[in-house]
Amino acid sequence: MLNRFSMMTCAAVLALSAGMTQAAEPALPKLNVQLTPHAEGGAQSYMAVRETLEAPSLPAGGVLVRLPVKLVGIPGSQLLGDGLTARDASGPLSLTEELEPPTPQGGYRHWKVSRATVGDVVVDYRAAPRQISAATNNGPLFDLREESGGFAGAGVTFLAVPPGERPYRLAVDWDLSQAPKGSRGVSSLGEGHVETVGPAERLVFSFYAAGPLQTLPGQSDGFGLYWLSPPPFPADTLGARIKTLHAAMAKFFGTSDSAYRVFIRQNPYAGTGGTALPSSFMFGYRASDKPTLEALQSLVSHEMAHNWPAMQGEHGDTAWYSEGTAEFYSMLLSYRSGLLSLDGFVDSLNDKTAAYYTNPYLRLTNPEAAKIFWSDPTAQTVPYGRGFLYLVDTDAAIRAKSGGKHSLDDVVQEIYRRQKADQPYAIETWLDLVGKEIGADAAKAGYQAMANGEVLHPANRFAGCLVASPKTMRIFELGFDRASLADARIVRGLKAGSEADKAGVRDGDQILTESGLLEARKDETRALTLTLKRDGAERTVTFQPRGAGVEGVVWAKGPGANPETCRF
Repeated sequence: MLNRFSMMTCAAVLALSAGMTQAAEPALPKLNVQLTPHAEGGAQSYMAVRETLEAPSLPAGGVLVRLPVKLVGIPGSQLLGDGLTARDASGPLSLTEELEPPTPQGGYRHWKVSRATVGDVVVDYRAAPRQISAATNNGPLFDLREESGGFAGAGVTFLAVPPGERPYRLAVDWDLSQAPKGSRGVSSLGEGHVETVGPAERLVFSFYAAGPLQTLPGQSDGFGLYWLSPPPFPADTLGARIKTLHAAMAKFFGTSDSAYRVFIRQNPYAGTGGTALPSSFMFGYRASDKPTLEALQSLVSHEMAHNWPAMQGEHGDTAWYSEGTAEFYSMLLSYRSGLLSLDGFVDSLNDKTAAYYTNPYLRLTNPEAAKIFWSDPTAQTVPYGRGFLYLVDTDAAIRAKSGGKHSLDDVVQEIYRRQKADQPYAIETWLDLVGKEIGADAAKAGYQAMANGEVLHPANRFAGCLVASPKTMRIFELGFDRASLADARIVRGLKAGSEADKAGVRDGDQILTESGLLEARKDETRALTLTLKRDGAERTVTFQPRGAGVEGVVWAKGPGANPETCRF
């Protein structure tokens, strides 16, 4: 899962970086970052950060750097000791820390200089890793975490960088003198010392990992898989599949960039999820969940697809496209490249379809769903299923109208071409391109139905191979506020008449443990078990967290269907 808040920003960062070279822009100022990991365990651990800004020439009151307090539900790193300090050619700089006005995605703080800066400015601070537990909510993998003698996280939560889109000659260095013997430092940009050109956000929207990292035998510098804790799955097999799929996706979207890095970290809480950043992604898992290669391949392929399609506009308005195309093409290109069998294709199709119909926020409009993206993980998945089925339907309409000569591929590839060419690639672009294929009125009507939260019943895009049949599915309904499973873990907002209510759950109960939540969310036949504490006494309740039924669709192979004839 993941939040795609970052992807529009990442697209902008990549666009700003594209075409910039040190030879073409020799006068660009330098921004050097040195990272020194101290993985001591617990409260003694931190990442020491030193940044050197070449002659920023800030006036008194100018903003030096900024860092999130909380972003898409993930807290920024706490700064230890004296906090953030700075000095220039004239000596120490007095700084004023201020909070910026909050946005729907979160809030930032920044540091202003008390006087005009002289020459280069050096910034120092120690960023603490986030303390997590079994009660931590699964969310975007942005936070800096300590694991097995090392660290892993995204720069966005621990790198304080200058604001704005000004390009720099960027450099990242690692001081591993305080790390375990044999440690390595790697980022989305490469291993060890790396240099590139772009805005400071290019550093922010990159993953970082340091410590006794494990990798694939003989892996190249351009492609890498990195982990700190021994995974309960064959990493070499997963790595080979990722490499094959990345090549297939790059070919489909017409790019030749082979650099791609995957970072793996272990969670103490339930849930397997990932977050994509430019040319890289990170996923987390709980060892006791024993994730399968098939499940991980699906997760990786979805996140990998985010390196290409994007759409201009507010995240809440365009997430259906970024998430929908990732869902659609991660499955389709996996099948086309031979990494997904026909049976696996049908299973994946049914999983995505069922997740759409059983989402409790199925009928919210796109803006309504966006308002609760960062407070409820289930709301974050609304664009996944909605966008996916809308694209399946649109693909079927284009194929039918053109007699099989055109498909969704043509529209998505054209939007990506415009994205790379710095031409408009917004919702209006989508409607114009789809309208040319199926008619403007049909294109607008289909889009509005999706955006308004109407329940979608797509045409049989896979006719001749797969058969779609109606099926009544029960909507996932926890029965109380989702926030009850986090922080204090106290039941709030119990819904009268829900399965939780019938099982004996009451407002004010303390949730000591929960088991089966992820399984119950995916499969309506599975149950959720809670251990509760009320008035000093413990009790265990088990129930199926499901509510009202909705008419959905289930897919199956048709007579004689086989990989030779089913060429999707």
